[in-house]
Amino acid sequence: MHVSLDDQRSLAVLSDALDVLQRLVDPIDEPQLVLPTPCDEFDVRRLLGHLIGWQRVVAACAVGEAPPFADGSPTYRLRPGRAAADLRHASTALVASLVRATVIDLPYRGPTDRSIVLIEQVAEMVIHTWDLARALGEEAVFDERTVAVAHLGLTELLGESFAPMGFRAAHVGSGAPADLDGLIARSGRRPVDLNQT
Repeated sequence: MHVSLDDQRSLAVLSDALDVLQRLVDPIDEPQLVLPTPCDEFDVRRLLGHLIGWQRVVAACAVGEAPPFADGSPTYRLRPGRAAADLRHASTALVASLVRATVIDLPYRGPTDRSIVLIEQVAEMVIHTWDLARALGEEAVFDERTVAVAHLGLTELLGESFAPMGFRAAHVGSGAPADLDGLIARSGRRPVDLNQT
């Protein structure tokens, strides 16, 4: 299977972003699962369920399997004591499946080029890792290359592909800074959200 140089770079960036996320999740204990996050709809438990669930959906779609998806959402539910192991398994499967796919038939969008799915996944992982870090009173550190790819992915997420479904506005302002704070601001959060002591 041929993987373009751009997709190889995006796969490497996605792997790096997933490593940052995994390092935050590994030490999480059960009491931390109820902490609020800057993503208003999620506490830590629901955010982890969202991340792991969508990784499983995308991985299944990438290899042509029926995704674990029903009623517009992943069917995955986080079980006690399983966050780190389930994330590790889902992340490994996600990257492996994206290496093999060229077009991914997603349940919410239909056939989508791997290059788009890759950069959108980077954006999702970086932004939600930031959410998780804020909730835990930690810091998520990403290199410039990862943040740059996340900006590209967020542009896709905010763009035409989701606008007809009412998820997000079709137009994205281009004046936001290209650093992590700029990415967070573009996602609708404020870099000071949930500053914990």
